[in-house]
Amino acid sequence: MAIFTSVADKGSFSEAAKALGIAPSRVSEAVSRLELHLDTTLLNRTTRKVTLTSEGRKFYAYTSSMVGEAQKGVNAINISKAIPSGTLNISVPSYLNGSPMLAAIGAFGVAYPGVHVSISFNDKLVDPLTDGFDICIQGGVQQYRGLVEMRKLGELERVFVAGRGYCEKRSLPEHPKNLESWDWITYRHRERKFKLVSRDGKKTEVSTTGRSKIRVDNLDALHFLVKTNLGVSVMPLEICRDSLADGSVIRLIEDWRMSKVRLFAVWAEKTKRVSLTQMFVDFLAEELCTNGV
Repeated sequence: MAIFTSVADKGSFSEAAKALGIAPSRVSEAVSRLELHLDTTLLNRTTRKVTLTSEGRKFYAYTSSMVGEAQKGVNAINISKAIPSGTLNISVPSYLNGSPMLAAIGAFGVAYPGVHVSISFNDKLVDPLTDGFDICIQGGVQQYRGLVEMRKLGELERVFVAGRGYCEKRSLPEHPKNLESWDWITYRHRERKFKLVSRDGKKTEVSTTGRSKIRVDNLDALHFLVKTNLGVSVMPLEICRDSLADGSVIRLIEDWRMSKVRLFAVWAEKTKRVSLTQMFVDFLAEELCTNGV
């Protein structure tokens, strides 16, 4: 099946033989035996090129995945034997500054002194295929034009909050819908409607479109504006934990919950630093599993 996959990738028996380092006759024999075993033709053979049949395309979808997973296994073994070195360019959302995520990245640098880590903090959506980063830490799943690898690293709880001074001028909301008439400070990179579920399973939705007073593209700025009593907002609990503790910010409608923001490591499938990238992501996942995000 691996030989068949190589022929399909190269479009040629001879090119597949070169890539695999075996004789062309062995490649042809292996594919013929596979077709005989499956009792179907997988490849159309002409003097100029080799193409997949309809059945071949179906089968290739599975064998290419099999070969890819096997290569990951080879990389994992190579990682454990190699002394890592090189540079990793990483994009991290600015709201994770000071979080366990950043501590885990720092711990990687300490554990592997031969690796130089360059971190760019920003809140815009970054594409690992075009923006020059080896790895992007991102909240939520984005759509990409090409092939990427992803691994979930953790989750962030989101809460409704407003400054104490702002809340003191109003009656605290008994239901999420009551918040729609409040002044809103919204985050440019997130949705403007939030679905919520109560502790007893009731569902509702809150829209911020009608009363959006200020819109920002940075969560630290959003946090500051909330603390200056300009309105209500939604933000990760990690960012406003200290403000909630000192009472400058009030958490609203605590009996209702919205979905958590899932954090992913995203990187190009065909990155030139396969082993180093995989080592970094595995390290990060283990650290965050132990210490939390």
